Order: sequence, then C-alpha cells, then structure tokens
Amino acid sequence: MPSPRVLRHLLPLSIALAGLVGCEPASPTPAGDGGGDSGGSNGGQTAAATDPWGPMPKTVDPNYFTDFEEWVGKPLASQPLARIMTRPIPEFLKSGRGFVMFYRADCEHCHHMLEQWFTESLPGPTVAVEVPDTDPANAMPFPSELVERRKFPKGPNYVISTPALFAVKDGVVTGFASDPDDPESVEACLASNAD
Repeated sequence: MPSPRVLRHLLPLSIALAGLVGCEPASPTPAGDGGGDSGGSNGGQTAAATDPWGPMPKTVDPNYFTDFEEWVGKPLASQPLARIMTRPIPEFLKSGRGFVMFYRADCEHCHHMLEQWFTESLPGPTVAVEVPDTDPANAMPFPSELVERRKFPKGPNYVISTPALFAVKDGVVTGFASDPDDPESVEACLASNAD
C-alpha cells in the first residue's frame, strides 16, 4: 500500500495523466533560466559522450513518478529523476562501486535505513539525495556524517516512495531496496554490486 504522501499526489497525477492518453508528455516546466537544452538533444551529445550524466538539465518535469525496480540493469544516468540531482555527480556513480539513496528529511523509515546501514561505516561510497517535499516542522537531523548529500530541485511533484536505495556499479543500477524492516532485501541490494 502506498504511503499517504504518495496517495495525496496520485489523484492529481491520475487526472493529469488521463488527459495525456495517446499524446506526447506535457511540456517541461522551466527550472531556472527557462528554456534551453536539457542535455538530451543533439546539443548535449558531446558532453554525454564523455560524461553520461551531461550537464544539469535546465528544465524539470512537473511530476516524477517511477517504478524503481525497473531501474535495475539500466544506467542510473538514463533515469530522468536521477539526472536532476544537484551537481557535482559523485565519481563513484559513474565508475566503480557505490550507493545512492533517495530520502525525505521527515521520513522515519529513511532515517532508520540510514542509521542501520550508513552511520558506523559504509558498505561503499554513498550519496543521499533529499526529496524536498517534506514538512519542515517534522524534519529530523541527518543521521550520518559519512554519507555525501545532494538534493532534488523544489517545484516538481515527487510521487515516489522513500527510502529508495540503489546499488550502482560502473554507472549501472545493480540492486534496489526500500524497506529498512526487511534486512535481507537491504543486504541483497548492498551485495549486488560487489566485485
């Protein structure tokens, strides 16, 4: 069952998507200076050839809704949601072994996962990316001094469940876990990118 946070976004999203059946996706919303290339057209191919992440997209979608399990086996840089994390992109997400976790500052399950697996020591280089749609009154202090931190931009509706933990090896997602109360799935995720 989706969390209440996810459910409150599903109704407006379902209404918006109902109007898109058989049509192209809605135009992106400007995220900064407005307009321009988001790194996905011919103008961004030079950067993409040397860096699969390319530059920070100049536009964002109004809604991000994804099935994280479908990311396994695909390059992390190919996921529109992952591409909008603040720069610089950690090198371990491009080559080598590492982990990325999407979290909310007011999410108890997120903090539980971080406290359980990412405070005493790290299974590998790790970056936590904050989803900015939290209630500041319920925000909790970030529990780890070992984990790098990034953010997603404010503005879009993030219709995603957190925590979302991904193992990455040479830029490709090798594992996913979302339930800190299921240690076997978290451990399987953490082991999925081992040499």
